[in-house]
Amino acid sequence: MSLILFIDTAFTHTHIALGNETGILAELLHEQANEQAAFLNTMIADLLAGQGLTMNAISAVAVDGGPGSYTGLRVGMGVAKGLCFALDKPIMVFNKLELLENQETDFLLILKARTGEGFAFAREKKTAVLSPQHIFYENFDWKAFESLQLITDDASLMESQANAKALKSHILNMSDWRVLAWNRFSGKDFDDIAYAEPFYLKSAFTTSPKKKI
Repeated sequence: MSLILFIDTAFTHTHIALGNETGILAELLHEQANEQAAFLNTMIADLLAGQGLTMNAISAVAVDGGPGSYTGLRVGMGVAKGLCFALDKPIMVFNKLELLENQETDFLLILKARTGEGFAFAREKKTAVLSPQHIFYENFDWKAFESLQLITDDASLMESQANAKALKSHILNMSDWRVLAWNRFSGKDFDDIAYAEPFYLKSAFTTSPKKKI
């Protein structure tokens, strides 16, 4: 029986699951913020032990590649790649923007990046009409997507856009993710472990060091 390990550390929580061809067997969620590095490996061990399994039972790893928290993404991707290298198993990296909203048929999803910036993805009639990308609000063509339901976690957009609706939760529906992952697993649509990396979609924000006198 093939088993897929799911890892999501793209937001502040730590969320993992184990699934097969028929469904999700078990999942664990640690909601305490920004403790991915401290809990992820222990949670994986506990998840497998709860099913009477060892690491060798894993057939593939599916990881949420973001966009999201830089630290969280590095932790999740690092653990996923480490397991795949050690066990000689395939990895499948998924974009969070494509995983988050499964209840709406036509929608524009925007996650806040920084003030005036976001990560956007749009789907209409089950077809992507805007690929996952970083946007600046002042340059974005809002009229092109005004017929779609805007779903966002950015309070400023909730105030400025009449069709905005609050994103209910950043916690992924593992059952929906399992369907997508199993399709990729069955078709052997895997990512290259050596080159797999998070979907940052934009450069990290850094500042130049101050000159020391």
